[in-house]
Amino acid sequence: MNRILAGIIFFLFISTGYISFLVHERQQELQKLTHYAASWSVAQMASEYYRFESLLGLYTIDETMTLDDVRMRLDIMLSQSDLMKEGDLSNYIENNKAYHALAFQLEKTLVYLDIHLERMNRSELQAYLKVMHALDAPLGRLSSGALDKDINSINDANIKIKTLYYIYSATSVLLIIMSAILGVLIFYQNRNILKAHLQVKSLAEALQESKEKLQVQNAKLEYDVYHDSLTEMNNRHFFWENLNGTIENAVKNNKSVVVMLFDLDRFKEVNDTYGHDVGDKLLRQISQRLISMSLTSGTLYRLGGDEFAFLSDALTESSAVSQAQNICDVINQTYTIYNTIINITTSVGIVISDTERRPDYLYKFADLALYEAKNDGVGKIKVFRQWMLEKLQESRVLEHDMALALTNKEFMVYYQPIVDSFSREIYSYEALIRWNHPLKGILSPDSFIPVAEKTGMINEMGKSVLEMACREAASWVIPAKVSVNVSPVQLSSKAFAGIVVSILNETGLPAERLELEVTESSIFTESNTPMNTLNRLRALGVKISIDDFGTGYSSLSRLGRLAFDKIKIDKSFVNTISTQEDTLNIIRLIIGMAKSLNMKTVAEGVETEEQLKRLQVLGCDFIQGYLFGKPQPDIDKKIRNG
Repeated sequence: MNRILAGIIFFLFISTGYISFLVHERQQELQKLTHYAASWSVAQMASEYYRFESLLGLYTIDETMTLDDVRMRLDIMLSQSDLMKEGDLSNYIENNKAYHALAFQLEKTLVYLDIHLERMNRSELQAYLKVMHALDAPLGRLSSGALDKDINSINDANIKIKTLYYIYSATSVLLIIMSAILGVLIFYQNRNILKAHLQVKSLAEALQESKEKLQVQNAKLEYDVYHDSLTEMNNRHFFWENLNGTIENAVKNNKSVVVMLFDLDRFKEVNDTYGHDVGDKLLRQISQRLISMSLTSGTLYRLGGDEFAFLSDALTESSAVSQAQNICDVINQTYTIYNTIINITTSVGIVISDTERRPDYLYKFADLALYEAKNDGVGKIKVFRQWMLEKLQESRVLEHDMALALTNKEFMVYYQPIVDSFSREIYSYEALIRWNHPLKGILSPDSFIPVAEKTGMINEMGKSVLEMACREAASWVIPAKVSVNVSPVQLSSKAFAGIVVSILNETGLPAERLELEVTESSIFTESNTPMNTLNRLRALGVKISIDDFGTGYSSLSRLGRLAFDKIKIDKSFVNTISTQEDTLNIIRLIIGMAKSLNMKTVAEGVETEEQLKRLQVLGCDFIQGYLFGKPQPDIDKKIRNG
């Protein structure tokens, strides 16, 4: 199409040029016609000469005529004779000797009259007419020859003009046809161009729409990168970027860096009790409260789970603690979710440093402070101190020593009796792990069990304790039961039930003589593994006790999901049974609930006769505590030897 259009346009260009040439030729021929009109004036001049000659003759015989009439006609004749000296007529006369001589003679005659007319009388003029009469015939021939020449020239010019007209007309028609073709082609070309334009426009609109969508998506991605999807708060990634920026600003301006970590106390129990939907709603409400605070001294973040952070600079320790307390006060207000009232507290770890500029260390120090705050109880605020780092380092050493202890078999089992609260006869022994450290001596489980659970060494350690306890119990003559504590980490393993069965088979201890003590938090989790494991073991005859009952966050209705054999009342209730009426009522409630569920109760931490008597009155089945014996590496010989 483009080549055809180019060819037609080129042809139109050539045709237009050729038409311009034809117009020029026509103008030239028309100009010739104007020249031929000048040659026709010869006949007029001859006619005027004849008239002048007649007038002059009449003047010689008519006395009434005036000389002025003759002079006027002579002047006209003189002006006519000037035509013979210019234009094509001049060229025509010059090229013919006879005509040239005639023109000379005519001019001479007229000039003579012009000079002498007023001085000549009528008779002289009549005599001069003979001279003038001699020019009549030559002028006739000049007029006739000029007329023939002009007619021929006009005919030739007409023929040429007619030919040019035909060529011009044909070329014009062809030009019109080609223009029409060009118009049609241009119409189709324009239609194609319009179609292409619409396609390009549509594509441009689509690209613009895609660009806008991409910009929205990029903005959303950028927002998502720096914000938590659940709460829309600043997230962990944003926290680390801002922490680096805060450190740089602190270095430039010689300021301190303040990092606070907030952890919701017992949030896991809220999830376990009410479900994760309630937990998520609780987190959203907490975040809304924090966002509404509009803090100007720093920025709040959600790092994940139930952990939040606050980042600032140039705060003193007292102002940082005050700020942390304000945030805690906002978080700790009562929540209502699905018509359920939920109260929660917050633990805080703070680090304020003028010298430390490593972001990971600042975070670690704040985390250490938070760890100490949670260890100290709920709702505590702790500021990082150097001894916390030293304690961590000691924990690392402890982990190393613990790994060696497993290899060197440094762990041993102590036994504490559990007696019938009325007959005071030994019902069973609780196996309690101790670590015979080569440098520190005998260590209680409180000093190393948390580390063992954190590192995963609790699985091997628990297996070792269970094996030693079962082997020891199998050797007793009196078939007392043996109780072994089970860590939540052990229960979360699907292999735990198989390990227990294997140890029972290996040691020969009947399953009915083994009791496993578990905590509420280790059972009521999102995973079904702990519950399935305990149900399987109980089906084999193993007894299950729930330890430290009353300190967890589980609802009492959940106890029906697993038919426990015993409930152990935590020693924190027993300690105040003699002094606080509320505690007495709580223990009464627990014992009553246990009896209604056909469960036995064991009271821990009994140290006085008064405590024993109160527990007997309440109907507690079994007692454990220093009143009847401390944990010992060796058991009563009566049990061993019968």
